Amino acid sequence: MARGKSIGIRRQLTSLISTRTLNDLARYSGLVQRRRKVDPTALFWTIVLGFGAGREKSLAGLRRAYEKSTGSCLVASAFYDRFTKSLAWFFRLVVEELLDGLETAEGRMQGVLAWFRDVILTDTTLVRLHDLLEKSFPACRTNHTRASAKLHVVMSVTGRGLRSVKLTSGRQHDGPVFTVGRWVKDRLLLFALGYYRYQLFDRIDRQGGYFISRLKENANPIITAVLGPAGAQGLPIVGQRLQDVVNRLRRDPLDLSIRVQFRRRAYYGVRSGAERELRLAGVRDQETGCYHLYVTNIPAERLTATQVASVYGARWQIELLFKEMKSSYRLEDMPSRKKHIVEALLFASVVTLLASRRLLHAVRVKLRDARRTVPEGRWATVFASVAAQVLDLMLAPAKMAAAMARWVEAMLLHEAVDPNVSRQLLLTRVQNGVTW
Repeated sequence: MARGKSIGIRRQLTSLISTRTLNDLARYSGLVQRRRKVDPTALFWTIVLGFGAGREKSLAGLRRAYEKSTGSCLVASAFYDRFTKSLAWFFRLVVEELLDGLETAEGRMQGVLAWFRDVILTDTTLVRLHDLLEKSFPACRTNHTRASAKLHVVMSVTGRGLRSVKLTSGRQHDGPVFTVGRWVKDRLLLFALGYYRYQLFDRIDRQGGYFISRLKENANPIITAVLGPAGAQGLPIVGQRLQDVVNRLRRDPLDLSIRVQFRRRAYYGVRSGAERELRLAGVRDQETGCYHLYVTNIPAERLTATQVASVYGARWQIELLFKEMKSSYRLEDMPSRKKHIVEALLFASVVTLLASRRLLHAVRVKLRDARRTVPEGRWATVFASVAAQVLDLMLAPAKMAAAMARWVEAMLLHEAVDPNVSRQLLLTRVQNGVTW
């Protein structure tokens, strides 16, 4: 392979988090108190990249991956004894270190998103756990799942992806975990219905941010104005409740100004009432004839109602991220009934994603001049297929690692490219205003 094509797998991953930092965090967390047979750095990369060892994710599979990549033979207990509460704390610290150290520079938004500094997505995913973890991680639907964990993720569609990750029980409601501040200024936030709260929308607006959310089915705001060129046409609906007229409307798209009422957060034990004018955008489903309704604070001169619906399609990006973690990186395989081991493996899956995205960025940079597209989903499949080889070259002596890297990099640069040259990435389609 030509030297100019090298992406430097080992260099990329050690720049993501250095061996020195890993050793410091291992000592700080109590994972390492004195040198033993199991090296903490080798253990870290084994847990992060050894998810593909065997047909099922297991501690025994991780132990065999460790032995294969380090060339050592261990008594089983010497390896399993490292899976302590300190290991869970260690991986939590690593995730915090990685998220704090991610580059904050954001790619410039284009097309219909050019008004915004960035697009932020937030959502959660459930991970089913062993029933014996019911007390530590109670599930929200105990009729079929007694224990589950929930990952709360905030991600950017530009840059390197994740901005924050929180771990709770499956019973924890999504909304209270997500908080906003000055960081939302000039950014667009896209929400699932689990975050639907007028108080949240109000805070985003007062901080200078923007949002789009699906309208709840039972929401019944007062219509205050009809926006757009069709403002003077059709039924007289100003001053009426939405649910009283929506089934009789024929406008497509629908663009309205609405008034909502809500209660602000309590201050000194008193909760005051409030009202706010928001915008309601709707597009008609050609098959059902019903509207897809969205509530937002984006002015009509920035995005049309049709563009609001199209931009909301970018929220699918976080669903694809969860699919990537579960399908390719075995997030749902939690082979333990111990809380601290489950926590360690869950946070390790987040590190796997960040490591994968670091290499994806390097591959895209190398292929940029050739104008080749590397979709996240295709990349995840390819990366998972060579994760064991990446683990080997991370732990091998330098000269041996360089020889191994040439073969792995050649495969990555060839297989990660989308063979359909005309297919656009999700974000590109959104920026170009492609409807869904």
